[in-house]
Amino acid sequence: MKRYSLKYLQLSGLTLSLLLGSCNLDELHHSSVTPETFFTSKESTYAVLARPFTHWRWFIGADRWYLQELTTDAMTCPQRAEDWYNGGEYFRLQYHTWNPDDRFVENTYNGVGGGIARTMSAKEDLEALDYSTVGMTEQDKADQVQQLEALIAWFYMRGLDFFGGMPIYESTQDELRPRSTAQETFDHIEALLKKAIPNLKKKTQLGAFEDGYIRQGAAAAMLAQLYFNAEAYTGQDRFSECAAISQDIIDGVYGVYELDNTWWGPHGFDNDRSPEVIWAAPSKGGGTTETAWNWYWRYFYHQESSKYFGGATGNGAPYNGFMLSPSRKPTGEVYTEFKVGNPYEKFHDLDLRKKPFVYTGNRNYEGMFLVGAQTNPITGESTMGTKLYKGEILNLVDVVAPFKELNSKYGGDVSKLPSNIQVGEENSGVRLVKVPQPNLADQQLQFDPDCPVVRLTEIYYMLAECKFRAGDAETAATLINTVRKRNFANRVDPDPVTADNLDKYRMLDEWLIEFLGEGRRRTDLIRWNAFTTEKWWDHEPTDKTRNLFPIPYSAISANGLLTPNPGYGGNQ
Repeated sequence: MKRYSLKYLQLSGLTLSLLLGSCNLDELHHSSVTPETFFTSKESTYAVLARPFTHWRWFIGADRWYLQELTTDAMTCPQRAEDWYNGGEYFRLQYHTWNPDDRFVENTYNGVGGGIARTMSAKEDLEALDYSTVGMTEQDKADQVQQLEALIAWFYMRGLDFFGGMPIYESTQDELRPRSTAQETFDHIEALLKKAIPNLKKKTQLGAFEDGYIRQGAAAAMLAQLYFNAEAYTGQDRFSECAAISQDIIDGVYGVYELDNTWWGPHGFDNDRSPEVIWAAPSKGGGTTETAWNWYWRYFYHQESSKYFGGATGNGAPYNGFMLSPSRKPTGEVYTEFKVGNPYEKFHDLDLRKKPFVYTGNRNYEGMFLVGAQTNPITGESTMGTKLYKGEILNLVDVVAPFKELNSKYGGDVSKLPSNIQVGEENSGVRLVKVPQPNLADQQLQFDPDCPVVRLTEIYYMLAECKFRAGDAETAATLINTVRKRNFANRVDPDPVTADNLDKYRMLDEWLIEFLGEGRRRTDLIRWNAFTTEKWWDHEPTDKTRNLFPIPYSAISANGLLTPNPGYGGNQ
């Protein structure tokens, strides 16, 4: 990698103050190149612009996903015999008993700070450049600089969502600062986005290639998201502002987008050209390291799932970890004692997405889940158990229970089997295949789908929820149904949303099934005051302080001006 700015040597102080204790900045500490000698072409400006977007692509997966999904009614990671205890860290996510030194929390806080610092430094380099010297215009400069302004806002918004008020910095030269309030952080994000939006380029061609950079529609969507969750962030209702921006996005004010005709279009192998995708992290298959999805393969699927998928081997054998939270008791009955959760059973049986995933060749596939007997209906190849179910065709069930101990410990009485995060087995749980997997013949496509960060369906759903909250349930239902119909054969929905059946829980269910596994469930539950108040599988209501994660000990050690969040020690 080319090292392009001495100023990156100045990042460490800011980075530590935002966070940051353990962010790896080694790659930034070798430069003898100055901005004056580096900026020699248009391409060199994009090299600087791209660096913080690389960090952003890393940030949207792994630990951040765990905090958004494994803490909720949507996903879980049970212990499977000797596997997946991991010092109890996944138990703590399930039960909301995480600590300030848990690695998922620390890595996320570090990632927020590192993102802000890297983006701010790149912005300062570009602001100092005379773009005419590399054959570019002031409009080009405004677009690049304001993309970085919007990206700074996005990182601050993730910090606000995860941790509350953040230290606010205006420059990489700033001294250590204490945390600002949630309202002050909100106001800072709002100001950054309002400044950026009019200076960004619009998408002008429907279905044009999405490259991961920020266009006007993406920044407008960020501002809508900020207003959408404002009540949870600051106590101030801003749903009307969210509705106005969402309607403008749908109407094309910020660029041309439209809903995809198929449910799989925004997620498939060619989703970089889906008309629905507003902002996505690029991912490149073919065994490269430029992928947004390799962690997904490793953590969701069984060690032998490549056989079911048709021979594609991914980046090594998966770990057989994550799964949908179970919808059924060991007896086979669907849980009825929870108003949220039961994700697989929340899909209607006629929903095309509920089919088992099968890759049919030539970039085509059907279904969104690994469920039932894991024998590929095209190839006849089967995923075989390797531990408790060794020698048996793996049958993935929507249940967590120690079935192999049914006779030895529970007298053959299935009603006595426990179901909790400690008693998972090799076959426990339905697995999500939101990212399609090719067969061996098309393995170069593996991990090639981009990772959608903002898509037009989210805008429709935000507007629908805002309408519902304003008392217009009929319009809200129409907006949701506009999306839902593509999930059924001949676009005939057997269970449409209506003004009569739409309530808090139906709205949460619609968010759940449409955005399952897309790294947002915790935020949706918090917005409806459900994250710490509702029951779901193996989870009881917790304290409202768990709506925020703790400030890591390492961050407080690095910046003594930081204070803990309520409920995690220190000043309450």
